[in-house]
Amino acid sequence: MQHNECDLIIKGSYILTQDENRTLIENGAVAVCGRKIAEAGPDKEIERDWKAESVIDTGKSVIMPGLINAHTHVPMTLMRGVADDLPLLDWLHNYMFPIESGLTRELVELGAMLGCAEIAASGTTAFLDGYMYEDAVGRAVDQSGLKAVLGEGFFKFPSPFFKTAEKAWDTVKKLDDLFHDNPRIRTAVTPHAVFTTDPDQLAESMKLAEKLGLLWQIHAAESVPETKLTLETFGKRPIEILAEYGLLTERTRIHHCVDVTADEIELIRKSRAQISHNPQSNLKLGSGICPVTKFIAAGINTGLGTDGAASNNNLDMFDEMRTAALLQKGFLRDPEAMPAGTVLDMATINGARFLGFEDTGSIKPGFSADIIAVDMDKMHLKPVYNPLSHVVYSAGGQDVALTVCDGNVVYRDGKHMTLDVESISREAEKAVKWALKRLG
Repeated sequence: MQHNECDLIIKGSYILTQDENRTLIENGAVAVCGRKIAEAGPDKEIERDWKAESVIDTGKSVIMPGLINAHTHVPMTLMRGVADDLPLLDWLHNYMFPIESGLTRELVELGAMLGCAEIAASGTTAFLDGYMYEDAVGRAVDQSGLKAVLGEGFFKFPSPFFKTAEKAWDTVKKLDDLFHDNPRIRTAVTPHAVFTTDPDQLAESMKLAEKLGLLWQIHAAESVPETKLTLETFGKRPIEILAEYGLLTERTRIHHCVDVTADEIELIRKSRAQISHNPQSNLKLGSGICPVTKFIAAGINTGLGTDGAASNNNLDMFDEMRTAALLQKGFLRDPEAMPAGTVLDMATINGARFLGFEDTGSIKPGFSADIIAVDMDKMHLKPVYNPLSHVVYSAGGQDVALTVCDGNVVYRDGKHMTLDVESISREAEKAVKWALKRLG
């Protein structure tokens, strides 16, 4: 019998395809050719029709699309735990900004390497980043084998990183040129927030995003104190300013959206902008609870993100999914408010749309082979009645046994295939003295 040839077959107890019908395949397998998924189906059929150079049998596992982190600052792994139990504005102005003003390109790359290792090991295959020296972040992403959208962050000019707007725009253009032909890395225009920038400069940066065809991302409406500060400075609320200056468009990605009104949700809906939900960071900083069910009900595409490891304090998207589901149920006193399937959509297919990667987030023919396997052969994951609810309510990043991105195995059974984690870990420990010295 004639077999089709492929590079890799991945087998497991269940496949959560996240296709249009949310098909669940029991005793399934995925055939991978190069960077793409060729076919997914019952293992007997895949083995009958396909011959592979390599077969990975993940045993009692759930195979699913790699998770997608819609908002993070990966190099901030170096600040994990340096300033906890503080409100947003105190945390930013008195701790993060003093540390970050002393960052070097080498430190940013180290933090990004550490973050990428954590991300790969916990089952995330793509993320939307915003930080400084994003070319260094890109080197880490490229080496790790993961996917990312990278945004060079900027504040009101002059700032410690950019004395003028022109220098910031030049850096954005160079970043886009640097990764223009990279199939796994894209770029975005990334102002920090309304209250840390200037509306006219925001409008200018949007023109740049339109010219280059890039996403435009910003923190907005993250907390009540932020809204108060924005009102005092500009006379309007953050979302109102975005609307007034033409900054709510299809390319707009808004992070947090905790302090919003019904009218502001409608403005976002009409503009076809998208939001990311960051429940753990919002909770830890005491910023509040995003009314995410209202955004979803309005038909606004909503991704899920961890934010940075300095305000979370991890990059575990399984942890984030569980929090997202439980928080809305408790807050709204409605156990049906945020079903497991809705949360998984946010972390996969909705996240793919949020990042602009239209060929990931699902396991189906023609899509990128961004695939993970969750080891279900553990005491806290037995017995299995519903694989979908299990990965949201019971599993964690530590249960990921396999991470494949673009058809390449980047992590398997506790081993990183692309990163020297021992060296990264050793260097990361040295960053403690540097950070504490920055804080005096």
